[in-house]
Amino acid sequence: MIRTGIHYCILATLLALLVACKVAVREELQSVSLVVTNGIVVDGTGTGPIADGLVAIQGNRIVAVGQSTDFKIPDEVVVIDAAGGTILPGVINSHAHRVALAATRRHLFLLDGVTSVCDLGDLLPLMPEFEQEESHSGPSARGFKAGPFVTPPGGYPGPPVIYEIQGEVEAEDAVGDLHTRGADFIKVALEPGPLFNDNLPVLNLQELRTIVTTAHTLGLLVRAHVYNSAKLDIALEAGVDVIEHVPMPYDSNDNLVSMFDDAGNFRMPSEMEAQLLRMLDQGVVLVPTLDVNTRDSFLWEDIGVEWEEFIQANLGIVRFFHNSGGIIAVGNDYGVPGVQPGMPLREMDLLQTAGLSPLEVVEASTKHAAYVCGQSDELGTLKIGKLADLIVVDGNPLDDINAMNSVLYVVKDGEVVVSPQQDSK
Repeated sequence: MIRTGIHYCILATLLALLVACKVAVREELQSVSLVVTNGIVVDGTGTGPIADGLVAIQGNRIVAVGQSTDFKIPDEVVVIDAAGGTILPGVINSHAHRVALAATRRHLFLLDGVTSVCDLGDLLPLMPEFEQEESHSGPSARGFKAGPFVTPPGGYPGPPVIYEIQGEVEAEDAVGDLHTRGADFIKVALEPGPLFNDNLPVLNLQELRTIVTTAHTLGLLVRAHVYNSAKLDIALEAGVDVIEHVPMPYDSNDNLVSMFDDAGNFRMPSEMEAQLLRMLDQGVVLVPTLDVNTRDSFLWEDIGVEWEEFIQANLGIVRFFHNSGGIIAVGNDYGVPGVQPGMPLREMDLLQTAGLSPLEVVEASTKHAAYVCGQSDELGTLKIGKLADLIVVDGNPLDDINAMNSVLYVVKDGEVVVSPQQDSK
């Protein structure tokens, strides 16, 4: 009986110590300007959600991320109550064109929770426009840019959105010039023309290698427009970092049609599988732009297959790449007719159809999108030291990705730019 009493006292003492330790590790949030709490934190890294999470901001930087119970919030701090919603990094549309440059247009993206937009091809004189983050309507999404496509004379997509080069010296000079003008990444076109029109000139291997080597020396990624898988080999041999669109394995109409069985199922050639596995081995990221691929009628009407079959071909390639362990980033080719502005929800839905989980879709639209835009060090995840771009959505996108279309709050650069109390949206 005495021994039992001693054991009880020891146990009680240990429990008291554990409680005391728990209280002791509760961190005082000092020198913070904004706290977002009472929500599920999905930090964009691909790790599981943090229930009852908290993100603390000082100035324009994130200074703490974790469970609310681990922190003590000072009384004077501005607090955003997520009200059980989800706290995520700001979404990044990593592939857009033209209209992304205008601060007024990027303002509309920001209101939808897209805090950064990356332009994959525009005119040299317009590159400075991307530095503007304020419009007459208010703050705008960050704008990152490539400038014009680097191609041989007369290459895709044609004047005036190309930077023409011929030979390795001009290739090196072009990358240096674009870097000086503020390019955040380099875009090249490995496109002989629209489907079954192979008359346009394409960069040769030596020119492309020079572009890649020069860009990497300057700390820039190289992103390659590739719709025809026949051009993947040169892209991978030269060491490009990102493939834009879904490369399709065709060299003729009959060849592509033959890849569908009688039931309309797409059968990917073994050569294409080998190319995708090589992408995986080299760490090349895919930006599928499924939204535009499955909208643009010219991509399928001229090839003699049904629309649904062409969609299944796109999805099948993305599914194989993803299932093999490939990295995918969200970009919907906004600027092409039919592709909607704001949150790229249709792209997210299509990626889910291709096999990505909701958590992977979030990672693709934040962490991986930041990487292909050259912004991994500053954006894309809710990590200490990163720029404070985040959103709060009503609901849990890990249960239903459509929750991404219900944005309650947008914080950009540490400032609340959208809230339920505002009438701007």
